[in-house]
Amino acid sequence: MAFGMIVRLPVSIPYGTDEEFDLRVQLERELGAALVGVGAGKSAGGGIDTSHMNLQLDGVTDPTKALTAAKEVLARNGLLARAVVVLETASETDPDERDRRVLWPPAHAGTSRVA
Repeated sequence: MAFGMIVRLPVSIPYGTDEEFDLRVQLERELGAALVGVGAGKSAGGGIDTSHMNLQLDGVTDPTKALTAAKEVLARNGLLARAVVVLETASETDPDERDRRVLWPPAHAGTSRVA
C-alpha cells in the first residue's frame, strides 16, 4: 500500500517570500531525490499558503524510510526543528477521505488536520 506524506514548514509572510519560494523548489528536488534514492516514494510538488510551505510526497511505500530520508534533507538544510511531517493514509470510515498522523516532531505525534 502506498501512502502520502506532507512536510510543512512555516513561512515568514503570507504566501512566502521569493527566498521561501526558491527554498520550496529546492526542497521539492532534494526530497524527491532522497525518496527515490531509498526507493520509498517521490515528490509530488508543493505550495505555499498564508502560513506554511507544504511539500507533498506521494507513492510512499515505506513510511519509516521516507521519514528518515525527509529528516536527513531537512536537517542538512537546518530546517528539521521547524518542520512537521504528516503521514496520510486512506480513511477506514470513508474511502474519499484521508486520515493524517503527525510523524515528526515526536512531541506532536498523533492525528492532525492539514489544510
